Amino acid sequence: MFELLKKIYKKVQPIVLPLMGSFFIAAGWDWYHVAYRPHWRWGLIFFLTLFGIFVGYWFFKKIYRYLTEKFGRHAFWRSNYFFVFLDQLFFIFSLVFLIFFSRYELLSFVYFFAVLGLLFWRMDKFLTSHPLAENWRKINRLIFSLAGFIFLLNGFFQYFAYFYYILDSNIKFYNIVLFRAWAVTMFWLFCFSLASLIYLRFNGRGRYAIPVFLTVIFLVAIFIGLVNSATLYHSSLYLNPIVWEHASGSGFFVFYKTAVVLALLFLLVAVLSILFFRRYFKAQRLFAKSYWYYYNLAIILVAAMSFVTVASLRNTPEAMIIKSFYRYFKGQTAQVELSSALSAKLERFGLKYNLNEFYISKKDKVYSQEKILLPEKFSNQKPNVIIVFLESFSSRLTDVYNSRLVGLTPGLGQMASDSQTTIFHNLYNPSTPTVTGLMAELCSFLPPTGHNEIEQEKHLQGHHLLCLPRILNENGYNYNLYITAVEKEFANKGKIIESMGIENFWGTKELAKKIDGQPLAWGYSDHQMFPVFFDQIQNLSPEEKPFLVMISTIDTHPPFDLVKDVMPYQDGANNLLNSIHTTDDAFGKFWDEFVKSEFYQNTIVIAVADHAVFPTAYTKDYFPQETGKMNFYDELAFMMYVPENILSKTVSTYSSGLDLTPTILQMLNINISNSFEGHSIFDDREQYPNLLGMHEFGLYINQLDENGKRIIDYTVPNDLDCNKNISINTSSPLTLCEFLDFYQWKRQMFEQGRSWYK
Repeated sequence: MFELLKKIYKKVQPIVLPLMGSFFIAAGWDWYHVAYRPHWRWGLIFFLTLFGIFVGYWFFKKIYRYLTEKFGRHAFWRSNYFFVFLDQLFFIFSLVFLIFFSRYELLSFVYFFAVLGLLFWRMDKFLTSHPLAENWRKINRLIFSLAGFIFLLNGFFQYFAYFYYILDSNIKFYNIVLFRAWAVTMFWLFCFSLASLIYLRFNGRGRYAIPVFLTVIFLVAIFIGLVNSATLYHSSLYLNPIVWEHASGSGFFVFYKTAVVLALLFLLVAVLSILFFRRYFKAQRLFAKSYWYYYNLAIILVAAMSFVTVASLRNTPEAMIIKSFYRYFKGQTAQVELSSALSAKLERFGLKYNLNEFYISKKDKVYSQEKILLPEKFSNQKPNVIIVFLESFSSRLTDVYNSRLVGLTPGLGQMASDSQTTIFHNLYNPSTPTVTGLMAELCSFLPPTGHNEIEQEKHLQGHHLLCLPRILNENGYNYNLYITAVEKEFANKGKIIESMGIENFWGTKELAKKIDGQPLAWGYSDHQMFPVFFDQIQNLSPEEKPFLVMISTIDTHPPFDLVKDVMPYQDGANNLLNSIHTTDDAFGKFWDEFVKSEFYQNTIVIAVADHAVFPTAYTKDYFPQETGKMNFYDELAFMMYVPENILSKTVSTYSSGLDLTPTILQMLNINISNSFEGHSIFDDREQYPNLLGMHEFGLYINQLDENGKRIIDYTVPNDLDCNKNISINTSSPLTLCEFLDFYQWKRQMFEQGRSWYK
C-alpha cells in the first residue's frame, strides 16, 4: 500500500506542488491587493491569478529543459530529480505569501525567517547530491549569507519607515514591510549578479571597477537610508527636498542629536559591507566560472520573478525618495504659498503661522495669562479627568440647549443642573467625522483630511501631534484610557488614536472580556459600555491616579436604527431622537453612579460632542427649520463638571473644538511649548470670534463682517471655481476661495510634516 501511494505521489507531484504553490501565491496576493466585495470579482481575479502563475511556472520549466539540453549542461541539472527539487523550491517560496493572513507582528517575522531558513536548508541538502557538492554548497552558503545581510539591513529600514511614516497609502497590514525588504534585497542581488558576470568576463585590474562602483552605490544607499531614518524620527516623513532644504537652512541642527549615532552606524555597516563584498568577489576566483555563471543567472531569474510577483519595490521608501527628488528637480513639484495678505486674514481666526520656521505652528506657551480656574484644594492634588465624547451630538439635539425637545436628554439635564457644572455655548466643531474630530479636540489641530483618505484609502497611518493624553502623561497623570464601542481599527483610527499618547485603548476585543452577551449596537451599545467604563475607574489603584479616562459613545452614530436596547423618545417615531434619548439614558445612569461615588469630589467630568450630526439626519417632522438647510458644522453640546466649581454657570465665548485641549491645560495649570491652533477659552479665545472648519466634505467659515454681523459660508472644495489672480483685501471678510488657498497650503504643510511638533 505504501509503495502504491509513493508511486501515485511521484506521478502527481509535478502537478500538485506547483498547483498548491500557485494557490498560495494567488490567495495571498489577492487577499492583500484585491477588494473583497463583490465576492465574485475577487474569486474571478483569484482564479485568473492562480492560472497565470501555474502556466507561467510550467512554461519556465519547459524553457529551462530546452536550454539545458541544447547547451549540454551537466546531467545533474537535467535530471528528473532536479525538476522535483524545482517544484519543491517553488512550493516553499509560495509559503511566504501565507503571511498576508497573519495578524500577529512577531509571528509574521518568525514565520518569514522560518520559510527562508527552510529554503536554504532544502537547497543545501539538494546540492549534497552533486558530484562536486562541496564547491556548490560553499557558493550557496556565501550567497545566502550575503542575502541575509542585505535583507536584515533593509528590513530595519523598511520597518523603521513603517513605524514612523504616517502617510503611506500602500500599507494595509504591517507584513508588507517584509515583502518590501525582500524586493530591495532581490534588487541588490540582481545588481551584484550582473556585476559578478562582468567581473568574471574580464581579467586584470579593470575587472574591479564594477564591484567597487557597485559597493560605493550600495554604501550611498545605506547612508541615505540612515539619513531617511533620522528624518522619519524627527518629522514622520521620508527624506524629501523640502525637509532637506529646511534642515540645511538651519545648519542641519535637527540632526545634531542623532549625528553621532548615524555616523557610528554607517561606519559599522560600511565595514561589514566591504568585508562581505570582498569575500563575495574574491570567492569567484576560487571556483570554476561555470558555477558562478549558473548561480548568477539563477539569481537574476529569481529576482525578475520576484519583481513580478512581489510588486513592492516601487512603494519602498527608497523609491519614494528618488521620485520626490526627481520631480523636484524636474520642476514637477508645485509649491503652494501662503500670501502675507491671507496670513493676516487668518490671524483674525486665531491662526498664526511662522513661515520662516520648519514647524510653522510652534509656540512657547499654551496661554498667556495665569488664572486660578480650579478650587484651592486642587493646587497640590491634581484632579482626575473624565471626558465623554458624545457621538454626533449637536447642541440643538439636547433639551439643555433646545427647549423644544422636552424630556429628550434628562441625563445630560441632571449634569447641567448640578450647581458645579458649567455649560458652554457657541462651541463649534472644526472637523468631522470622529477620527478627525478627536484629532482637532485632543490635539488642537485643524486636519486638512477626512473620511475618505483615512478610512477608505487608509492613507493616514498615525501622527506626531502633541495631544492632551501625552501631555498629561508627562505632567503627573499616571493612567489614561480610551474606550470605543467598535473595533480599534474601524475607520483606520487605531494608530491615529494611539499616536496621541493613549496607553490603554479598548475596542470590541477588550470589551468582550468584560461584557456578557453580544454587541447590541454598531459595536457594544452605550448601555453596555458605561458600566464597564465606570467599573474600570473604580478599580484603579492609588498609583494610577490622577487619571485621564475617555469614552466615545456609539448609539447616535448613523444610521440611527441599529441599537437593540433602544429607549424610545415619546412615540418612538423618530430614529435620530430615539438614539439621542438612548445615549442620554446610558449617560444618566453613569452620572447617577458618579454623583454617589468618591470621584464626585476629586474628578472633572467633560461631556462634549466629537462633531455635529450629519445634516441628512434631520427630518421635517421634528426639524422643519433645519431640514435641507444644515451642513456638517454646528454648535456642539459641551458641559464641564468641576468639584467646588469657581467658574461661571455659562460661558458663551465663540470657540471651536480646537480650543478644548488648551482650555483644559489652562485649568490644570500646564503651560508648555506646543503647536496648537486653538486657544484657551479662558485666555485669549474671545479675541478671535471667527471660526473655521475643514475636511473633504466642506469648507466652513463662521465670521464677523465689517459691521459686526455674523456671516456663515460653506462649500465643498471641489465645487469652487476660483480666479487665482484675484488680489486679497485684508480688511474684508475671508472668502471661500481664499479659504481654499489656505486649505491647499495647509494640506501641503501636512504632507511635509511642518504642522507637527514632537
